[in-house]
Amino acid sequence: MSTVEPPAGATADTILLLETLAANAWPPEQSIELDGWRLRSARGVTRRANSVWPNGGGMTDLAAKLLAAEQFYTGLGLPTVFQICDAAQPSNLDDLLDRRGYRADAHTYVQTAAISDLLRNLPPLRLRPHFELEVSEEFDEEWFALYCVSEEVSGHAAAVRRGILQRIQPAHGFVLLRSEGRPAAVGLGVTEGGWLGVFCMATLPAYRRQGAGSAVLRTLAIWSQLYGAEDAYLQVMVNNADAQPLYAKAGFVTAYGYHYRTKQNGQGTAT
Repeated sequence: MSTVEPPAGATADTILLLETLAANAWPPEQSIELDGWRLRSARGVTRRANSVWPNGGGMTDLAAKLLAAEQFYTGLGLPTVFQICDAAQPSNLDDLLDRRGYRADAHTYVQTAAISDLLRNLPPLRLRPHFELEVSEEFDEEWFALYCVSEEVSGHAAAVRRGILQRIQPAHGFVLLRSEGRPAAVGLGVTEGGWLGVFCMATLPAYRRQGAGSAVLRTLAIWSQLYGAEDAYLQVMVNNADAQPLYAKAGFVTAYGYHYRTKQNGQGTAT
């Protein structure tokens, strides 16, 4: 297992639950069941939607499962990618993939916080009267346009991401923040099983370090209570030094980590 990630602070059951909720919140175009694993694909756009979710056990010979997974992605012209955390089955899968030539990358922290802590730690919205915040429970074109600009995605990548966002089944809310009437920041919340998943946090460069991210996060926390959320989770890249201070100040702490293992057996790339 990679040494970049911290020792898991969450129980095995919680890790499996959060990995399941996160998978549900970011639905690929195709998901094939393979003896407890899920083979996910979405034309190479985003790692999560184009990787093996290997967190379920089964009876099939492991060598046969690995071969089947590699053949699946090779047939799509994509690299074979596994999303690896402490819930992966078998428990030594990371080491096996390493020996098989898979490269580890995209080390990520999964952080959690109680909704009550978020509301206590994040500044009240009334302190920033120049911010206007809206929550849409349907896919929102203005939200998506700002998200694409912030993330610098267009064309094929934008079209596939649009499809992912439109396929979300659990209750979800698109938060759009305007500053003095101008779109400035976005965030996405997905609620399921008493948890709020925080995704797609993005702020235009001109509005960064002005409290927009905190306001979006507070709005998501308030909205999620309508659906019974008591806790929140998010994923943040280990090397994302800009976002981590915001999340730490809000009350998020690292529960566990995950990373990807990639074998370049096709012409496509997962991004």
